[in-house]
Amino acid sequence: MKRRIGLLIVAATLLVPLSAGAQPVRKTEPQNVNVYGSGFGLNIALTNSGFGLGGYMMRSITSTASLLADLMITTVKDEREQRFFNFFGESIIPNKENYLHVMPLQIGLQKRLFKESIEDNFRPYLHVSAGPTLGWVSPYYDDDNGNGRRDIGEDVNDIISAFPKGSLEWGMGGTLAIGAHFGISKRVTQGIRFGYSFQWFPNDVQLLEPFESPSEEFFGTPTLTLSFGKLN
Repeated sequence: MKRRIGLLIVAATLLVPLSAGAQPVRKTEPQNVNVYGSGFGLNIALTNSGFGLGGYMMRSITSTASLLADLMITTVKDEREQRFFNFFGESIIPNKENYLHVMPLQIGLQKRLFKESIEDNFRPYLHVSAGPTLGWVSPYYDDDNGNGRRDIGEDVNDIISAFPKGSLEWGMGGTLAIGAHFGISKRVTQGIRFGYSFQWFPNDVQLLEPFESPSEEFFGTPTLTLSFGKLN
């Protein structure tokens, strides 16, 4: 009996370290892999001119940086524009000359900040991008007599009816912003960024009637962007 007890003690002594060594090993991500740096999604922007809608794609190039491409569709307005409604619900924008819709395609870089000192559920970053802009200039009213201002009897165009009467303008744009992505999920992500966006056109665009404001080639605005995306 004593011999059996001794054998059991010896067996137990040998099994404890063996069982400890058999514990499953946790897989850790390599230090040079950016698990939150590649994906695609939707952008919703708020500017001085209203809302914009677009999408983005990004691809990780280092553990803290990603190449980014985003496409946005939005409208540019003069900050002095005011819309009024009459008794019948019809709207009028005094002294407005043209609508301007822009579709900037920008390529840039997102650089994650403070990766080593901030947890992954809050990932601040710096955003820099630039690229070509497609602009569409369409008339706010039908200038029948060609005097450069809206007279009594000249019809006003809404955005839809004005669109076919427009013309194409090519330009350039850029964005400089700071923002953050939230959450630790490796499937989806969401974030917010605040910055400054601009559009430049070599041919001046007349937004208000000439007597009210000269034509302009540069349009800039603070931009607040919400993003919702899927990670690869």
